[in-house]
Amino acid sequence: MITKKTKTILCIPGVWNNREDIVTSIAKENLNEFIFAGLVLLNLKTNKGFELEICERDERMKTSFKYAGMTNQLSEEYLSEIDEHKFVIYLSGETGNLESAKEIAEAGKAILKSGGIGIKVESTGKAFNKEHWIDLLTDYEESNLYEMFVLDSIANKKGDIYSCGMHNLGLKDTIIVGEDFNNAIILMKSFNYFVLIDNPELKENQTFSPSHEWPSFRITEEKNQPNKEHELFENKFGMWKLEQANG
Repeated sequence: MITKKTKTILCIPGVWNNREDIVTSIAKENLNEFIFAGLVLLNLKTNKGFELEICERDERMKTSFKYAGMTNQLSEEYLSEIDEHKFVIYLSGETGNLESAKEIAEAGKAILKSGGIGIKVESTGKAFNKEHWIDLLTDYEESNLYEMFVLDSIANKKGDIYSCGMHNLGLKDTIIVGEDFNNAIILMKSFNYFVLIDNPELKENQTFSPSHEWPSFRITEEKNQPNKEHELFENKFGMWKLEQANG
């Protein structure tokens, strides 16, 4: 059986003075845990490596964090800190399951400890301040990966609500058809957490309900993903569609 893989990319702006400062800060703040050598950030405990690219200051970074940070309500004061960045690190690695998602999350934490200001998950479009990301790993539960890597309140032109980012965890995304926004969000979270935590063997035309007070929703494959052919957002694992079952 061939295991599908995907690439997760983390964008981490920081206040380092130069490239040498980045290298020494990583080594100093992550002693015996991570080291940056060549173009690779290496986890010394697991021997897992991540590609690391260093870029100059990006004038668009504040705006990028502003929109990607709406879900987490990033403050204007914090966005001003982002605007003071001097360099940007792009950290990338193969994911496709919960273990590898946590590994790159920990690698991102290592960069934050070394002078990073915050993290934007490029392969989702969701941003976090430094403290929030570190807290999610300090008080870690598998369900925290959903909060870190999945955006679940995107609306298309028809008013359908869909998620983006489940591919970072090796799972299908979901689109909810025919529900108002608030109900769709409740249903989305309930279903996606069910998939993440229980890892059920889902098949087309099965039904799902958040509780006995809700109607049943039929599960089918959505062949035409909203992010189809998008390099970072398309989910190669697929997408589930939920709509109320007739009768």
